[in-house]
Amino acid sequence: MRLRVGISVGLSLFMAGLGLGGSTVATASEQAAGSSSTTWGVPGDIAVPADYNNDGRADLAVFRPSNGTWYVLGVANTQFGASTDIPVPADYNGDGQTDLAVFRPSTGTWYVRGAAPIRFGAATDIPVPRDYNGDHRADIAVFRPSNGTWYIRGAAAIPFGASTDKLVPNDYNGDHRADIAVFRPSNGTWYARGQAAIQFGAPTDVPVPAFYFADKHADLAVFRPSTGTWYIRGASSFLFGVRGDIPVPRDYNGDHRSDPAVFRPSTGTWYIRD
Repeated sequence: MRLRVGISVGLSLFMAGLGLGGSTVATASEQAAGSSSTTWGVPGDIAVPADYNNDGRADLAVFRPSNGTWYVLGVANTQFGASTDIPVPADYNGDGQTDLAVFRPSTGTWYVRGAAPIRFGAATDIPVPRDYNGDHRADIAVFRPSNGTWYIRGAAAIPFGASTDKLVPNDYNGDHRADIAVFRPSNGTWYARGQAAIQFGAPTDVPVPAFYFADKHADLAVFRPSTGTWYIRGASSFLFGVRGDIPVPRDYNGDHRSDPAVFRPSTGTWYIRD
């Protein structure tokens, strides 16, 4: 994956470092330039890309609430979950392969394929599984908007954030542990526990932190739906996507860098930037 500007977007390039952009909107031809596309999914599916076969590459995958089935490109379909479940795929056992899993809000129960169900959380909690302790296993965890508290199984509760914050846990300091973090739309600021706050983004941006460079820590980044523009801190902005797309950056080619990508729900099509 090469982070390059394929299309000039005028003033938005100059202001990328401020998380601000112009009014240029990506056309269908512009967003497809320098990208590959694959149709995998139907309207109503939830995009859940991850490495399900342990080959070091993220697989195109969707969870279909209508039948509780997981569809992973190149892998047999698997029915696991119910229509109201929230898909939470992650590597819970440390074998390097992503496990199918769902969180059931109605009962606060986690179901990980191949493991016993675990009750952890309440109906209004938001699941945020990550490796918070550095043991190479995803920890079951939830954020409770009502009190701005993070609950990580096996650890003490941690108040951090507000009900309107967007949750962005990731390894921002390169210590191989996910940091508790939030993006605050009201002021476009990122808050990572134990680190300085950084203003980067606008109120309507979608935070998309990921490992875009080979620098061992997650990079701050946002996708601006109104213009289809990506802003990655330390890089030039670029157009990729259109309004309605869902950003799904992952390492799809195995080069250890996250590729900017979008899933288009209206057509079930994935676009991955080369």
